[in-house]
Amino acid sequence: MKKLSFISILLIFLGCSPKISEHFEQNKYIKNYSIHIINDSLQLYFKTPADITYTTNKKKLKKIIRNEKFKLLDSVLVYGKTNDPPYEYFVTISKNSPQHYPKELVVFDTIINNQIIRFIGNSLSQNSKRTLEIDLNNIFKSLELGSTYRKQISTVFDIVKKYQPSNKFYAALNEISEFPTYDKQEEWSKLQMELTFSSFLGKNEFYETYLNKLESRFKPNDTISEIIRENSVFNSQVIDTIIKEAEKHKIVMINENHFYPNHRILVSDLLKNLKEIGYNYLALEALNNKQDTILNLANSYPALETGFYTSEQNYSNLIRKAKELRFKFIAYENTDNSKNREIGQAENLYNKTFLINQNSKVVVLAGVDHILEKPTSKGKEWMATVFKNKYNIDPLTISQTHLNSYRKQIKSKYGIINSNNFDDERLNSIDYLVLNNNNEIQMKNMTTSYQYKNKTENDIQITLFFGNEIANRYDYTKKVPYFTTIIKSGKKTELPIDEKQEIYLYTFDKNGKRIDKQIITPTNNSYK
Repeated sequence: MKKLSFISILLIFLGCSPKISEHFEQNKYIKNYSIHIINDSLQLYFKTPADITYTTNKKKLKKIIRNEKFKLLDSVLVYGKTNDPPYEYFVTISKNSPQHYPKELVVFDTIINNQIIRFIGNSLSQNSKRTLEIDLNNIFKSLELGSTYRKQISTVFDIVKKYQPSNKFYAALNEISEFPTYDKQEEWSKLQMELTFSSFLGKNEFYETYLNKLESRFKPNDTISEIIRENSVFNSQVIDTIIKEAEKHKIVMINENHFYPNHRILVSDLLKNLKEIGYNYLALEALNNKQDTILNLANSYPALETGFYTSEQNYSNLIRKAKELRFKFIAYENTDNSKNREIGQAENLYNKTFLINQNSKVVVLAGVDHILEKPTSKGKEWMATVFKNKYNIDPLTISQTHLNSYRKQIKSKYGIINSNNFDDERLNSIDYLVLNNNNEIQMKNMTTSYQYKNKTENDIQITLFFGNEIANRYDYTKKVPYFTTIIKSGKKTELPIDEKQEIYLYTFDKNGKRIDKQIITPTNNSYK
């Protein structure tokens, strides 16, 4: 046999060696609520979901490429992988003609400035290909190449972060509404934040506009509508049904959509009756880490540090009511980044309650799908599923979100229906479904009203704080108002007042500048 020369061996080795783009090390990965990838040497930009992990070490990337079951035909610029659902993808760059990859891969490509950019996705489980196709298509659509590529990354969430430690919700809303968007994903993110901050401001035309924009996409199912009409019970029967069922359980899980503050009113309406049948813990997903310890102190009140969504007035008033009823607060959000969120939530919930006392009775307020008691068709287990299976404690689960879009089909404040009336697997994943039209929270101790007129030429945000929560003149900047809304120029409004204590009143314009300050005294319902 003829011996191969050293040069021949080297050429064979280099031919099989993984090809990594010469621009690989110039990639910049900027993470906020997405991951933004920028390469200035290529004048390239695109963005991806935030849960994708990227390989930035060239040696590790070479090993990954060698171990792939398919051959990458062009130089690799980017490699990312995610575990939920499991998939990986490569971005390659070359000046070669179009390449052909196996059909099981998801491939998008384009030619810009004589360069072929390919996004090559590989599903790592049977159930993840559809998600991969959607994600990779959105990533591909965000691609920008050339002199107009995005060099600086600023998103609507930067504004959210700026206003997180603030109760100037109108200023945040104003700044968000003026923020430019570049694609449908950014438009959706912007709408979510517009909904959130306008919902913090009680009844106002902004919230109604954004809500109509969100809900205009919905088309009711006639069969579901008929089942609701024929099998629901209403108003006081809703509270009675929930309390009757709660007596049979040790834990009640109620969900909310964060865009709908009235979902917190139902929990508030249930608290006293739940306390009377032995419930003693209130577990809130929205509480920041360790804020339960602070709230459980004798003279504590909700503050801006308590949580993001707890800054909304219905949420803060729910906390105030729970304190009066002597509920013990539980913060159970998962803070361990190495752990699955649903597992972490379930473990925190159990460890802070039933592990300490098996006779505990717990009320939980969670976000949307965390209360599902059954795995999804793709096998995902939510917090309630994990909790039920791991600790053998069957929760009473009540959804306010699954039929939320049908709520206007009933004329009552509340409606409730047993999920057994539906064949739909998703609707069957909880015990009861509530339709919530209640927008009038009853604030305890609001024994009178105070008329206020906006005498300025502009719309303003008005905020009311309880005097017993204000320790010094600047304390309001850290506190959550028990009432806030927008008052249009020249308009009057009736403000809910507790005549037994001082009430601090502040107003702000749309830029956050303070306009007015009053202290309404308990003796003569005047101000000083």
